[in-house]
Amino acid sequence: MKLLKKFFIITTFFILIFSSLFSSSSYASSNLASNTPDEISSSNKNLTINSEAAVLIDADHGKVLYDKDSTKKMYPASTTKVMTAILTVENCDLNAEVTVSYWAVNSVPYSYTVGYITPGQVYTVNELLNITMISSANDAAFVLAEYIANLDNPEYLKDSSSEAKQSFNSSIEKFANMMNEKAKEIGCTNTNFVNPNGIHNENHYSTAYDLALIGKYAYGNSIIRSIVSKTSYNLDKNTNHPVYNTTNALIKDSSKYYYQYANGLKTGYTDAAGYCIIASASKDNVNLICVILNGKYLSDGTASRESDCISLFNYGFENYKSVKLIGEGDIVRSIDIINGTDDTKKVNVIAATTLSCVIFTDEVIDVTPVIQYSSILAPIAKGQVIGKMTYTIDGISYSTDLIASNDVYSSNVMNIILALLGVFLILLIIVSIISIKKK
Repeated sequence: MKLLKKFFIITTFFILIFSSLFSSSSYASSNLASNTPDEISSSNKNLTINSEAAVLIDADHGKVLYDKDSTKKMYPASTTKVMTAILTVENCDLNAEVTVSYWAVNSVPYSYTVGYITPGQVYTVNELLNITMISSANDAAFVLAEYIANLDNPEYLKDSSSEAKQSFNSSIEKFANMMNEKAKEIGCTNTNFVNPNGIHNENHYSTAYDLALIGKYAYGNSIIRSIVSKTSYNLDKNTNHPVYNTTNALIKDSSKYYYQYANGLKTGYTDAAGYCIIASASKDNVNLICVILNGKYLSDGTASRESDCISLFNYGFENYKSVKLIGEGDIVRSIDIINGTDDTKKVNVIAATTLSCVIFTDEVIDVTPVIQYSSILAPIAKGQVIGKMTYTIDGISYSTDLIASNDVYSSNVMNIILALLGVFLILLIIVSIISIKKK
């Protein structure tokens, strides 16, 4: 029994030593606003939003800043095209050429917006994406969807035959499945797409919150962000319609709804969906995504889609601020590597990226990060990831890798000592097991 007690004492001693070497964790919660739509809505009752559903989120981390029925199932109209853009940039070479099929053009219902493209014309993926996102062309969205669904079958039918029609329908169904899979990956829980453009269908639906998540994801892509910030797009090859103008009044300086901090995304409208938009805006390092569903024209002639967006953006910028938690290159702490040589063992642990969060303007952050080391035994290379630091605020995690400031060379003497200690511990365990078995 004495030997067993010694074993547990020595084992515990080694565990404590190595735990202190490889992990350093601490946590303090913050007392900030909730991040769930249901709880957020009660704190925004003084803000009048006339559209049926709306949500405002932090575009960087998804924190909900305002909510009005954001989880209600509704029709998204052409805001759907944001998901089409996501799948396009993630699956295609933007310089690849695409031939327009007959049914991609002739499957758009009358009165829906088109890009005046004709069967047999050849466009690059980039051209089709610009036409789709800037002018909300439903035919261009169909062309992209059919092309992406057939990336493994480049000789798909493009004529006016019934076989080509069946192929087109199958392609759109396949692309819709891709859309739904991506929506789930992004975090959407109440979204179902059946086409790439938002042409009305009772089984084609989403929520303001789900669309905000899709908008946030798209906003994080520099290609999409660049396209949706344009007010027009020139395409010389299309003599029937050479200039495509944006449908987003928030970014048009000639519009009465122009908003100087707005910088993109996508509008939508059908009779069933009303006026919809996923909009983005940035000011003072605060990036916001606003979603409005079923906006209407009010009795005074005001368009609630645009006016509600402006109200929400103003609310966000006036009531929230961006706070830096840690800067890229900031020294988190200095540590000694136990088996490093005397002249290299001291290393600064550095934040690999800048972390910031959005909080109320009168709030003060008092949160201690969790630090976990993954590798603090030599050899260590300068710039090597040796751990991770995470701040948790309102249930949202803000994390960055931790890297080494310098090379750390391995000390032969310390390696021998550590090896002997390891051998001793193993032998002690073996002896203890034998002793227990004998008893």
